[in-house]
Amino acid sequence: MITWDETKRKKVIKDHGIDFARIKDVFNDPFAVHLEDFQHSTEMELRFNIIGMSARYGMVFAAYVFTNDNGIHLITARGAENWMVKEYEKHRKRF
Repeated sequence: MITWDETKRKKVIKDHGIDFARIKDVFNDPFAVHLEDFQHSTEMELRFNIIGMSARYGMVFAAYVFTNDNGIHLITARGAENWMVKEYEKHRKRF
């Protein structure tokens, strides 16, 4: 199950043009790059990032945490930057 804060969703749509509801498929991308986000993690919350393909937006970046019931809670999302695309392509070539 993928969840998000509705106020944050509206802010991300306004700021980045990405709707959380339309990027769920990025977690099904077999070539997606998953990274631990040490910079934004705390002892109470371990954050992760994903770079992957979304049918609606193409290559996207999203930050998320795992919920207590092993679901995913989205924190933010945006279109992938150049370095992210390169990281994705490098990862994809390994397969």
